[in-house]
Amino acid sequence: MSSILLGLKAHFNYMDFQEAIYTQFAHSFEAQQSAFESLPPYIEHAAKVMFASIAEGNKVVCCGNGTGSHLAHYFNTLMLDKMERERPGLPSITLSGEGASLLSISHNDSYHDVFSKQLTAIGNPGDVLFIVANKGNTSPIIQAIQAAHQRKMSIVALTSPEAKNISALTSTDDTEIKINLLGTARVHECQVLVIHTLIDLIERQLFGYED
Repeated sequence: MSSILLGLKAHFNYMDFQEAIYTQFAHSFEAQQSAFESLPPYIEHAAKVMFASIAEGNKVVCCGNGTGSHLAHYFNTLMLDKMERERPGLPSITLSGEGASLLSISHNDSYHDVFSKQLTAIGNPGDVLFIVANKGNTSPIIQAIQAAHQRKMSIVALTSPEAKNISALTSTDDTEIKINLLGTARVHECQVLVIHTLIDLIERQLFGYED
């Protein structure tokens, strides 16, 4: 291939990449604007529920399905450590959905009980169950919600349109923060932003306002 053709190919690839980058950022901005228009009341309520639980000496218990599992772990990490401001760790724990716990519970009982059995063991009245659910009809999540209700725990559910059964399972005392967007990337981006916002609001209530 001649140097001229190589130069043209590199030029067109550069333009294609630049257009793709612009498109990704533009779609992300649009998605966050859409989320901003609908979600603040739900985020505020969820942060107040979590603050009240922690202030009364209780804890947040986290779990998720699919990629929601990673986001639940991330939220738990920010609670135990910090986001930006220096402060003590906050009482939070992630239910194990993998490794030895998963194998043992699945072997002795059922995979469907992987979260609910742990929740029944460590969940207390006044605790908050924080769920990140990006798939519908996932039995472990359904069982976890039912176990939380039995333990008189509050529920904060961060969901997507695919988690169609969560709304029907939550009670009027629970909080669902639903990212009503299409596209996995856009949903996850907004969920990460919601997690950061929840942590910020919890910290502000516990340690004072700091900008």
